[in-house]
Amino acid sequence: MSVSVLSKESTSTLHGLRQWFTSPLGDYVFATESAMLEQLLPEFFGYHLVQLSVQNRPLSQSSQIYHKVCVGLDDVALNGLIAAPEKLPFARDSIDLVLLHHLLDYIESPQELLREAARVTLPMGHLVIIGFNPSSLWGAWWALTKFLKDSPRNGRFIRTGRLMDWLNLLNFKIDRVQYAIYGLPSGKYSEHISDYSQGLSRNLNLPIGSIYVIVAKKQVSTLTPISPQWKTSRSFGRLSLVRSVRHDGTSATIADSTDKKPARDLQRPWI
Repeated sequence: MSVSVLSKESTSTLHGLRQWFTSPLGDYVFATESAMLEQLLPEFFGYHLVQLSVQNRPLSQSSQIYHKVCVGLDDVALNGLIAAPEKLPFARDSIDLVLLHHLLDYIESPQELLREAARVTLPMGHLVIIGFNPSSLWGAWWALTKFLKDSPRNGRFIRTGRLMDWLNLLNFKIDRVQYAIYGLPSGKYSEHISDYSQGLSRNLNLPIGSIYVIVAKKQVSTLTPISPQWKTSRSFGRLSLVRSVRHDGTSATIADSTDKKPARDLQRPWI
């Protein structure tokens, strides 16, 4: 009996994506993404890493984090852990690095997935997102041929600018954005060569690359203390000017106590 946390339509899309990632073009994309992560992941340290992906091959071999978990969406999971992406079985602020591999492109509620990823990520932990860029040649071609409704063109691809806005609202600071693959989605690509490992995308890094990698760091929430506004009474050290009244009905001014000049003695002897 198969186990899945997805609907029938989503399960069909998932199987189509897995099949596409085994094709020469899909394997080329996977090799490029793996080369990008090999440059990024060794920079991060911690105790726990969680991978959520539309396919089952691990992507975190280069990470120095010891405990790595791949959360599966059905019974083909690598380590047998199956969970809904919007309801991860991890405590709040418990994961050092969360890796989302093309899941935001195909999930029905990407904002809920981001909120859940933000919930489990430690303060000062990292979120690494890999996705297809709609502002690219691939995105334009897939938009024109979306009527075919096959994978991977049947996703709902999110612009990197919009995605970064969502991350800022979730208290993440964008650390970097990297792009790769600038050609057309053609089957001519070799499954053994990655353009990122060759240095082409690494040197260009133009925002029209067909795939992107966003690295975001969760900020520490701080409360700004508000000091109470106490009402202070007037000090008696500074006396204001007052007028005294002479016996003859005229007024005389008593000098301020802060005046440097000596005040005149206005007292009259009692008669």
